[in-house]
Amino acid sequence: MSEDKVKLTAWQQRVLKHLFKFRFLSTQLLADILGISRRGAYQVLESLVSNGLVDKVYEKDYRYAKKPAYYYLNKQGVTSVRKLLDVKESVVHTLYNNPKAPEEFISHCLAVAAYYVATVRLSPPETNIFTKTEINKLTQFPKNRPDLYIQAPDGKEAVIVVADNQPKYMIQKRLDEIIDHSEDEGWPSGEYPHIYFILKDDHAVHSFLYITNKKLEDIGFDEGEIHILATSFKDIKEGTGKRIWLNAFSPKTPTSLFK
Repeated sequence: MSEDKVKLTAWQQRVLKHLFKFRFLSTQLLADILGISRRGAYQVLESLVSNGLVDKVYEKDYRYAKKPAYYYLNKQGVTSVRKLLDVKESVVHTLYNNPKAPEEFISHCLAVAAYYVATVRLSPPETNIFTKTEINKLTQFPKNRPDLYIQAPDGKEAVIVVADNQPKYMIQKRLDEIIDHSEDEGWPSGEYPHIYFILKDDHAVHSFLYITNKKLEDIGFDEGEIHILATSFKDIKEGTGKRIWLNAFSPKTPTSLFK
């Protein structure tokens, strides 16, 4: 059933836009993002499935693996979102590949959504947080876009890379791309955004910071010229305080976002 035959409610439209934002979402993640009950999130998602705009995936082994069902925009849903957002076809083109997305990519998108929720909790009120899908059309970013882009109310900016289970050399390559971009391209406002990496565990964090510290020293960066920080998956998801980030220039002193 198409959008032309069904008048979408405000909540349905809102959920469609969030599926554009994150690409793949579970019921619990949607509930956390929107601040509604899990039952309410489930009802809206299932109504969109019934309307033929969203597809649901739940395999038999998910129950034993304790994996939730996930939802994504199908072809008709992508078309509907394009109309809702009033954007060009090129902006939503990659979403037509949702049904063919590999499991690793889907897991990454779900992880990004979880860290989005945690980042909102740790950020100042009225902070804007955008996903890779939303910033793909913008030109000020490196070619390999960050997973999240943050705009604080006071004008400060940050980018977040979610490095879930990536080998060390790939993480460093990603960092090198951002550092090169900061040097070669710069940033429209002048000050380059703070650069945050979310890594799999404490060991990965400390290894990343040690290598990064030496790299910045070799390049000749002074503290304050560039801001590179890291935290672990556990700390950002479970941390109750805001001082969960470690700076490459002072890796033993926990700090908060934008400090």
